[in-house]
Amino acid sequence: MKDKNTQNQFSVWGIILSMLIAWVITFISMWASRGFSMDFFIMPRFAFVLVLSVAGAIIIGPAIYGFLYIGREK
Repeated sequence: MKDKNTQNQFSVWGIILSMLIAWVITFISMWASRGFSMDFFIMPRFAFVLVLSVAGAIIIGPAIYGFLYIGREK
C-alpha cells in the first residue's frame, strides 16, 4: 500500500507548460473559426486575438494542470 501522507508537490514548469498548451489550443481554435485565412493576422484583429488567447490560457491552463496532476503516478 502506498503512503497517503506524502506532501503535494507543485511544479512551476508544469503550470507554465499547461498554460502554453492552453494558449496554443485557444489560438488555433480562434484561427480555425476564421477558416485558417491569412487575413486573421491583420494587426487590430490579431492584437485582440492575442489578448483573448492569453486570457483563455490563464483560465484553461490551470485546469489542464489539474488534470495532469490528478493523472500523475504516485
